[in-house]
Amino acid sequence: MNNMPWPPAVGKWYLRWDKGEIFQVTGYDETSRKAVIQTYDGAVDAMDEATWKGLSLGWADPPEDWTGPVEAVDVVHFGAAPGGPVSEEVGQPPEEPV
Repeated sequence: MNNMPWPPAVGKWYLRWDKGEIFQVTGYDETSRKAVIQTYDGAVDAMDEATWKGLSLGWADPPEDWTGPVEAVDVVHFGAAPGGPVSEEVGQPPEEPV
């Protein structure tokens, strides 16, 4: 049994003590009254209140690389390719030297 509130907070990370596994609550369906969770390795599952209350849970910090369970993330490498972005700065172009 745990004292974690139901329904769980969407976007929060939890530690499942019995498995030593962290997961994020990614949604809550009001109709079915089930929480949708995603483990760090990408597995998606749903659980009801009885299952939630029966688990040994604690709060967890997001993992250092929180993109682990995310399928695809666009990463821009500035200056890595000819004609590609060269700076993160947005503003006026540099002035020509006199």
